[in-house]
Amino acid sequence: MRLWLIIPVLMAAVVGARAPYAQQVDFIIDATLPVRDTDLPYKLNLTLTAVDTTRIGVGALLDLRGAQKIVPERLADNAIVDNCGLQVRLDDISFGAKDDAIDLDGEVTVTLFECSRTSERDFQRGQEKNSILANMSTEATVELRDNCAYIKLIDLTLTAPKAQREQILEDDTLESVKELMLAAVDLVLNETPLCPELPAELASLDPVYESGGPREIGDGGLGILLDGSVDVSPSTILDVLTVLQQQELIPGRP
Repeated sequence: MRLWLIIPVLMAAVVGARAPYAQQVDFIIDATLPVRDTDLPYKLNLTLTAVDTTRIGVGALLDLRGAQKIVPERLADNAIVDNCGLQVRLDDISFGAKDDAIDLDGEVTVTLFECSRTSERDFQRGQEKNSILANMSTEATVELRDNCAYIKLIDLTLTAPKAQREQILEDDTLESVKELMLAAVDLVLNETPLCPELPAELASLDPVYESGGPREIGDGGLGILLDGSVDVSPSTILDVLTVLQQQELIPGRP
C-alpha cells in the first residue's frame, strides 16, 4: 500500500466504530505553560483529520480552564504599574471566553505618590498623595505569530466614581493610567506566547498553524483554537501508528 493511503485508511479504521465515515482521531495531552516563576497547567486537545492524499488537518485546542482558576489568585495584590509617582495594583480580576472573544474584568487601586528627582536619572518616591479604586474591563483577542498564539488586549476601560475622580485625580490621570497598563500588560503577554508542544512520540508531526482565536469551552471556559496542517511523510505515519498502538486504538504488531 502506498504511504499516502495509510492516513485516510488508518483514521477511518480508528474512528469507524464511534464516528462512521469520519477520518479523524483525537489526542488529549497534559501540558504546562511557563509564566515567569509559575507553570500553569492546560490540556491540549489535538485532532488529526484526513484532508487529502498528502495532508493531515490539525486542530489544536488549548484548554486553559485550569490556568483560568489559578491566574486570578496569583495576580491578586500585585502591582502591574509601579513607578516613582504611580502604583496600579490589581485587587481582583476575572476572565473568561465569550464566544470567540476573551473578557477580562476586575478592580484596581490607583495610588499617587510624591516624586522628587535626586539626580539626572534617578527619582525618589515620597509620601502617598491620594488613591482611588477603579473598575477595569477589557477585551482580548489572539494573534498568531511563529506558530504560537499571543493574547493581545484590544482596549481597556477604567472607570471610577465621579466624586472621587474629581476630588483626587487630575482629569487625564485615568487615561494616563490606562496607557501605562496597556503597555505593561502587553509586555507580559508578549513574553508568554502559547506554543502547543507535542510529546516526543508525536514531535515529527511538526504542524504548521495558519489561523487561531479564542473559543469558549462550556460556560465561560477559556480555550484557544489553532487550525493548521501537517505534510504527510513516512516518519509522520510511523509515529502516529506507534502512538495509536500504545493507546490501544489499533492492534499492535502481530
